[in-house]
Amino acid sequence: MGIFKQTSEDIIKEKKLYNIWFAGLGAYAKSAEEINQLSGKSQSLFDELVERGRAVELKTKERVHTDQSHTSVAIEGRMHQMVHKFVGIDNERLDRVNDKIDQLTANIEALLARQQEKIKPAANKSTVAKEALTTLA
Repeated sequence: MGIFKQTSEDIIKEKKLYNIWFAGLGAYAKSAEEINQLSGKSQSLFDELVERGRAVELKTKERVHTDQSHTSVAIEGRMHQMVHKFVGIDNERLDRVNDKIDQLTANIEALLARQQEKIKPAANKSTVAKEALTTLA
């Protein structure tokens, strides 16, 4: 029997080897396909988590802002009570005093500005007189 002669047993072994080979290729293809599907699912899951995170952050910021406003109002009220207790002046009267101080400050600044304007012409006249004297001399 020659080298090129195959027996039925050899053909069966060869078919089994090919089937094992094909099964291995099939397993590889299936696992690659599943990995691609998982990758797509994980990306969509990630995107969903990002959107949920943005929503949570927005709600948290709104809540912090609201709480901060409430706290600020409460602290301001408490401070007014303490000032009234120590000084004996209520908020409205304190605001009126504050307004009067602001008005007085504005008046003083206006007076100072007018005084500076009066000083400048007098200084200019004296420098003109000095220049005239130096040119005559």
